[in-house]
This record gives sequence, structure tokens and C-alpha cells, in this order.
Amino acid sequence: MLKELLIKETVKLIFAFATKKVEKTNFKLESTSKTIEDALNVHIRSVKNWSNEITFKDLKSSKQTSKIFIPLDLFVYPKRIRMDFDEKIRIIPLLEIFNKEKNHLAILGQPGAGKTTSMKFFCQSIFFDEKFYPEQFNFPILIKLRDFNRPIKSGNNAGILYEHLFNLLGLKLNESIDESKISKEQIIRIKETLVLELLEKLKVLLIIDGFDELVFKSHREVILEEITQFANYLESSKLILTSRTADYNSVHENISVYEICPLNDKQISSFAEKWLGMEKSSRFLKEISDSPYNDTSIRPLTIAHLCAIYERIGKIPEKPKTVYKKIINLLLEEWDEQRGIKRNSKYAQFEIDRKFEFLSNLAFLLTTRNGKAIFSRQDLTNVYNDIYIDFDLQKDQAKEVVNDIESHTGLFVQAGYDLFEFAHKSLQEYLCAEYIVKLPNIPKEKRLIERFPNELAISVTISSNPSMYFVELIDNIFSKINLEFDFIQKFINRLILEKPDFNQNLNVGISALRLYSVYINKNNDIGVQLKLFNSDSLVNEFENLIDIIFKRNSIGIINTYYKEEYSFETMDQTKVLIMKKRQKVSIQNEELNFIRSQKINDMPELLHCRESFIKQHTLFP
Repeated sequence: MLKELLIKETVKLIFAFATKKVEKTNFKLESTSKTIEDALNVHIRSVKNWSNEITFKDLKSSKQTSKIFIPLDLFVYPKRIRMDFDEKIRIIPLLEIFNKEKNHLAILGQPGAGKTTSMKFFCQSIFFDEKFYPEQFNFPILIKLRDFNRPIKSGNNAGILYEHLFNLLGLKLNESIDESKISKEQIIRIKETLVLELLEKLKVLLIIDGFDELVFKSHREVILEEITQFANYLESSKLILTSRTADYNSVHENISVYEICPLNDKQISSFAEKWLGMEKSSRFLKEISDSPYNDTSIRPLTIAHLCAIYERIGKIPEKPKTVYKKIINLLLEEWDEQRGIKRNSKYAQFEIDRKFEFLSNLAFLLTTRNGKAIFSRQDLTNVYNDIYIDFDLQKDQAKEVVNDIESHTGLFVQAGYDLFEFAHKSLQEYLCAEYIVKLPNIPKEKRLIERFPNELAISVTISSNPSMYFVELIDNIFSKINLEFDFIQKFINRLILEKPDFNQNLNVGISALRLYSVYINKNNDIGVQLKLFNSDSLVNEFENLIDIIFKRNSIGIINTYYKEEYSFETMDQTKVLIMKKRQKVSIQNEELNFIRSQKINDMPELLHCRESFIKQHTLFP
């Protein structure tokens, strides 16, 4: 902890310098050594307590910053200024920044990237780690910009930061003087001079946290001007400004701009181990790795919440759709709400459901029109122009709304000059699926369907009746389109990962074999019974899919309505049966009651069925 001797020496310095400086003016310093010491102690204690812990709603108990902090990496310039998406940006470790950079710093990052947590770690290190740049910093001074989201009275106040620092250092002037001898401008000037010169003498790390959290535009303009003055004057002290990337577009002399990198695999592993311990972290990382939302773990905010949930209940939620909803709600509302931040914009004023609908529309239209993960500002503007009326927005607000979504949610980010991308592909797919599943009908155009293997798999899972949705998708769309093998493989793999709860439904088993038939026909010339080479390469995938579908359903209906016509062996060591629809059907009473309770769709004349499907599943559920 900051030594008492250092505090005493700091107080002496402040009092002596301020007294001498004020003596040359018409003012009188009303501060005493005691009031300065008290003010300094209050701030240092506040910063120490603020920086000591990490806490949020999902945590069962707070975590010590020093025990869970993961050293991050920095891009040496923000990704948004790349001229080409493939442009490689040099990376440096965050903890080496004070050795490598002589200028002051602006540390940018997406929501939940670790900006504030990194500042907490810096504060804790200055307080408790004697090896953490002892020659550079005596102590940290913290300014949380969210605290200034209120109207500020004029009068004899200096600028926003100047006045705050003047009070923070325990300084007070006797301003009850003859106004004919002194002006407000002179009062402001002496305050600003005292703050600047004292900061320089004190050798502090001045942290100005959360530029993006300032609501009033007028406050932002004043604070940017003050930061410019600090950066141009301070040499012995260092200034760090943090902000979400989309909110900071300024250029200042003597301030170098860096951006926090996403977590790499090693950092993710270290993060989980620090939060959960070695044994639990191994299981946690395996579950995350096997999930479709694995890409969300690159952001400290999301992996921290997943770790917190795992710590409480011993597992991550079984259904991926639960995690998608949790992460999106966290980014749309919860994270700002937990920290008491209210952002001021037309988009920010939407209810969370309205934001969700807007983003679902945006994700779907960008995916259908663009067909790739990267899109331009013009792509965004074109999509915005198609939907703004439905959300009571203005046509000329496209740029503002795009910036708001990037800044407020981080769901998509500027990845280069005039280039954007969704921060997490899995969330883009989920948002698209939410749009698709709420349409009156599933899209039938082959061009659209081919773009959505993952999204349609999610749509099945999140629909109110996965079996009915699956039947409709296979019987009326997939079976009528000449789908490529790659599409079928992606669809099945994602469906298995999404773990849908297939309802009891007589048709779902037939539809599953329809899909298997489409896949077999795509890979083989089934018109020829005797062939040298037959392929059934998705062996494990279809076995897993059939297991999921027939957890609550029966494949016995196949034997009732179909008979084996012939079979063939595949190179993948499976036996495929060619099943032909029976002309006459004999139904037992028990089976008849089950069939009468449900409506059977039109059945195809031929179905392909792996022999193992018949053997492994019973006649009735």
C-alpha cells in the first residue's frame, strides 16, 4: 500500500507549492495541510477499494482483481483504420505499454473488452507491487467520467476535469474579494494553473475512465479540450483515457491510441483457470469448446459471466439458445444497467425487445444481401433505409444508429476503414434465426436457403415446436431443392450442437429419413443397385441426429408403411436400406390408436434408411 511517508511528503509538496503560487495573486489559500491530507486520503482509499474487486450480478461473490486479472494485448492502432481487412496489426502486451510508449495513452476496446478491469489492475499494482514502474508513478488518480452525467453549474468553476481535480487535491481559495480587482477568468486561470503544475510535480498515473459513458455532448467537448491541455503539458505524469472504440474519434498530439485485442486461446485458458481452478476450468473449457458459441469466449465480459454461471451451478446451460439470449441481453442492456449507465440516443431509448427486433432485421438482411461476414458502411446504410420506418427512426440517422449499435452493444464492430463485421458469428446466426422463425413462412428460395444452414438449424431449435418446424423444413423445402452436400453437413452438425427438444410427432421420423435420402442421393447413384463405390460419410452425424429425434418418437412407423426393397453396403461400413411404400398397410390396435392421434403427411414412395436406425430404436416411444 502507498506508504504513509509518501502521502505526508505529497501533502507537504501540494501545500507548499499552492501557498507559494497563490501568494503571487490577489487570492488567499484557505486549504491547510490537514484538509489536503484528508482529501488525498479519501481519494486514495476510494481508488484502492474501487480497484480491489470485480463484481457483477451473476457472481455468487466478488473476485479480487489481482487474482483473476489476465494480462491483455493491444493493437498498436485501432482496427477501424485498416485500409484492408487482411492488414496485419502489430500487437504488444498491455503490461509493457509504459516501457514502449512515451506518449500519453488512449486505450480503446469493445464493450466488455477489459478496459476498466485493466485500469483497476494498474491501480492495484501501483499500490501493492513495488516493482510496477516505481520510478514513474507515485500513486494513481482516478476520474470516472460517468460521474459527470449531470448539469454542471457555471460560476467560478474551472473546466470539468480541472474543477474536479482542484477539489480532489483538497484545494480551496478565498474568493470573497473585491470583484473590481479580480475576474472570474482569473479565478479559473489560477485553478487550472495549480492543477496542471501540481499534476506534473506529483508524478501520478491519471486515469480518465469511460469517455463513452458521457451522455452530454457539451461535456464531451469540454473534456476533450481539457485532455488536450493535459497531454500537451504533462511530462512527468502519465494520462490514460479509456473509451469504447466507436465513441472516440479524436486525434490529440502526444496521445497514442491503442485498442484491446480479443482474448487468444492461451488467455482464455488462463482466464478460466484463475476463475474456476484447474479441475473445473478443464471441464468448463471443454464444454465451451464443444459449443456453437465458442467464439463469444474471446471477450472478457462474456467468458466472465459464463465462468460465474459455471461456478454457481457446475455447468454451462445445456441449451445453446439459453446462452445466446443471455449474452445478447447482457450486451443490449444488463451490462450498462448494472453499472448505472444510461446512454442518450434514439436507439438507446428502445425497449430491449425493440432493440432485439431491430438487430434481428439487420442481421438477416445483411446476411441475405451480402452473403459474407464483412460488410461496408454502404451495405449497412442500404439495409437501414429499408427498415428505419418500421422502427420510427429517421432516414438521415443511419450513421448515428450504426455508431450507437457498435458503441452500446459491441454486437458488430468496425473492422477496417468502411468495413464492419459481427463481433461473434454465432450471435449473428442466432439473430438471423430469430428473424426467420418469426416469419409467416419459411423462405423457399434456393438462393436464400443455401446461405442459411446454421441459421435454419437454430430456427428449428428456437421454434415453439421443433418437430413441426423440422417437418415443414424438410418436407416442403429441403426435399424440393437440390441441396449440396456441404449444406446438409453444416445443417446436421449445427442441429446436433443446438440440442433441440423434438416434440412427439409421427411425421418427424419420416422427415428425418427424407433428409437422409436427400443426402444419400446426393452422394450416390441410387438408380443403379450394384455399384463398386457407395458413400455414407456422415455416419456419426446422422446417428446422433436420429438419436435426438427418436428420444421421444418412434421409427416403427417406417416398418408399418414401408418394406425393404433392396440394400447396399457403403465404403463407410454401413448398410443402407431402400424402403418402398407399401400398397396395403396392416395396423395393430395399439399402433392404430397412436396413428389416429396424429395427422400423417404425404409419404414419399422411396426412403433410405440405415440399418442401424431400425435396430437401435423401438416401435413406440
